[in-house]
Amino acid sequence: MVEPPRPVSVVSVVALNDLHLQLDFDDGLSRTVDVTPYVQGPNFKQIRLSEKFFKTAHVENGAVIWDNGVMLDADLLRYGPPKPAKPEKPKTAQPTKLVKHVAKPKPKAKPVKAAPVKAKPKAKAPAKRVTKSVKPVKKAKPAAKPVKAKAVAKPVKKAAKKKK
Repeated sequence: MVEPPRPVSVVSVVALNDLHLQLDFDDGLSRTVDVTPYVQGPNFKQIRLSEKFFKTAHVENGAVIWDNGVMLDADLLRYGPPKPAKPEKPKTAQPTKLVKHVAKPKPKAKPVKAAPVKAKPKAKAPAKRVTKSVKPVKKAKPAAKPVKAKAVAKPVKKAAKKKK
């Protein structure tokens, strides 16, 4: 279990520009603190808006206080805002296995080698013309010559013999 930090007190304060305070603590630490995140809200409006009023900061009972009675706690200025508590995880009926992950060292970056310049490929010879062998088409035998119709003998009229 982590022990909370011991309480401290502010010994001296000097108001600087842009909402910064130069602080000396009773544990010997001296530091400059940006109090912008701590002076939000309606009570600190006069401190935020008036640089002249901001410079009225002084030490009283180990805390920084302004003329309007608004104060900042020494522990807040020394250690920062408290960290939110971690929510408890619900316990399960079965134990879970713990897996240790070992960080593998990152491989060193290898220098990049320039790729060799490739010669342009030689022009290809034109493709040979492929001809298909075509079998000659067999000519069909000519059809039998049309048979001429036999002349039908016309009935010959015999000339009638004249009777004399």
